[in-house]
Amino acid sequence: MPDPISAALAKESLDPVKGLLQRVAGPLADEVGESLALLARPYRFRLSLKMLQKTKRMLSEARIAPQAVPPRLFVPMLEAASIEDDEDLHTKWSALLANAASSAGKVHPSYIEILKQLTPDDARFLDKLYIATNDTRFRQLKGLLGEDQFGIPFQNIVRLGLVQATYQVDGMKVNMRHGDDPYVSGDMDEDHWLTDFAVGFIEACHAPKTIEGEK
Repeated sequence: MPDPISAALAKESLDPVKGLLQRVAGPLADEVGESLALLARPYRFRLSLKMLQKTKRMLSEARIAPQAVPPRLFVPMLEAASIEDDEDLHTKWSALLANAASSAGKVHPSYIEILKQLTPDDARFLDKLYIATNDTRFRQLKGLLGEDQFGIPFQNIVRLGLVQATYQVDGMKVNMRHGDDPYVSGDMDEDHWLTDFAVGFIEACHAPKTIEGEK
């Protein structure tokens, strides 16, 4: 059974973010608040509260009034953040919630599963590619990968559909050899780029910008 003293203290700790919780969780606000307070597992409660505090700060700095977030987005975000101990990834969960609370349709439900499958190295690498391709045509990665192309972070973001590849083979130099191990030999050019889906995901995992027209 939960310790009533711990539950009471937990509910008191939620007071600074109570307004945000009521806005973004909508009809689930009371239920979520009670659940966090009653469970009051120190580790998960601390991270959940920290997420809500970050989200509140992001929305305040962007001068955005939070709106209700659909339960199918809010609940899994809160649960994922409650077990994320990497600071950068934890902040991305807060940003994802802030963006979900700022404009309808900006956060696709699949973003939640993608973020769950990123390691800190994956996320840093993805941000690095996003910044490096800000001024490139179609966000092409040509010349940016090098040995990174063979690393796990790159392979993972390809697996998640955040990077697409094209291959061009010189038809005049293709030779098919048949045998126990058939293969194609020829000159092949390979190119990669960040998908539009990846750009939307990356931007949704960063704090929302100030709404247009505000100073």
